[in-house]
Order: sequence, then structure tokens, then C-alpha cells
Amino acid sequence: MKFKSIAMTGVMSLAGLGLVGAGAHAVFTTNSISSQTITAGTPQVVLSSADASNGCTTIAIAEANPVTCSGTLTLNPPAIVGSTFETPASQVWVTNTGNIPVTETQIQMGESIGNSAGNYLAAQMNVCLHSWDVSFGPYTGTGWVEANGPLSTAVALNPTVVENPVVIAPGASIWYSMEFYAGKDSACGTKYSDGTHTSATWTAYDGGPYSTPASLTSDAEGGVVTPTFTYTYSS
Repeated sequence: MKFKSIAMTGVMSLAGLGLVGAGAHAVFTTNSISSQTITAGTPQVVLSSADASNGCTTIAIAEANPVTCSGTLTLNPPAIVGSTFETPASQVWVTNTGNIPVTETQIQMGESIGNSAGNYLAAQMNVCLHSWDVSFGPYTGTGWVEANGPLSTAVALNPTVVENPVVIAPGASIWYSMEFYAGKDSACGTKYSDGTHTSATWTAYDGGPYSTPASLTSDAEGGVVTPTFTYTYSS
């Protein structure tokens, strides 16, 4: 009510002055300020596997121990293999424990040769990479073949697999599995890849379609190889 009373007084005073000062006017101004706070998110990814040698054997353990379970995950070695073999699939879960989505873009295989016979073992065995993410549908325990063929090809190709970008939302997980074999077809099938960006690349690199690998030769006896698996993500 006080503001209305002051305004009316001003009008009445102008009326009493007649034409004198009739051109005078008042302008009311105010400021309206909007603000918005921008905060950069924090990406964080942890790794877990039932075969982990550092205790990161479940997603829950990995989430509770992000320092231990991020960066590098070492898997327990399988039993010593014969000339014809296939190692059990080692499934690795990748979980986004950050507060922003991360996008996985590629996979790179590498290898560390433990001795001279390891060079023959690495050259004579194959690798199968499986993968699953939410784009595949509800989790059923199966995924698709990211790559399947000679380990030497997986290591030589850079990257080993170019992904259709896979977005991992905060709190979500995807998984990969690795199987190594020689002397027979793997349980993962008889094709190089299900990936649209990789099947043609693998076929062209090896000069033709997938073929069943031969058994290990005696040169590979006692060989030691440590394959490595690196996935790349951005945020």
C-alpha cells in the first residue's frame, strides 16, 4: 500500500501544475540476473573378474575399492596347455563408477613374450574376444564376437577392434571375455568378427576368411606368453 500512495501523490501534484512541467516523466528500472553453475564431471571406471589376481573378483568389490580395481587388472593364469587346447573364457566386467557417461571406442591386444619358445607359442595360437553391452539387449550371459583369429593379427592390428561407440552410463557395466586356443575351432565360432568395422579388416589383413588353426609345434614347448587387453574410453 505504501508504494501505491506515493505514486498517487505524484500524479495529483502534476495535475495541479497545469501546463507547467507537463512534459516531465518518471522511469522505473530494475535488474534481472540469471546465473547457472557449471560443474565438470568425474569419470571413473573399475574392472572386475572372477579370475582377478588382485581380489577384484566382483563388481561390488571393485566399486568399493576403486583405487585397487582401476587401471590394470591381472588375471590368474589358466592350467598349462597341450598342443591342442582352448583356455576357459576369462570374463572382465567394466563398470562406470563416475558421475558422467563414458564412451568406449576401441580395443587393443598386446603381448609379452616370456622366453624364446614363447615366440612360437604367440605365433601359433589364436584369440577370441567376446563382448556384451546394453545395446545387445537384456543380459543373458552371451554377447558377440568382437574378434577371432591369430593372436599375432590381434597384436599387429592397431587398433585390434574399432568399436561402434559404446556408451556406459554411470552405474552401468559391460563385459569382455578372452579365450586362447590352438589345433581346433574355438567355442566362439568360425568367423573373424561380428563387428561392422572389424570383419573386413581382419579378412583383408589375413588374406582370406577364418581358418582352423593348426596344433602347436614342438618349437612352442615350454613357451610363455602374457597377452594384454586394453580398452580405450573417452568422457
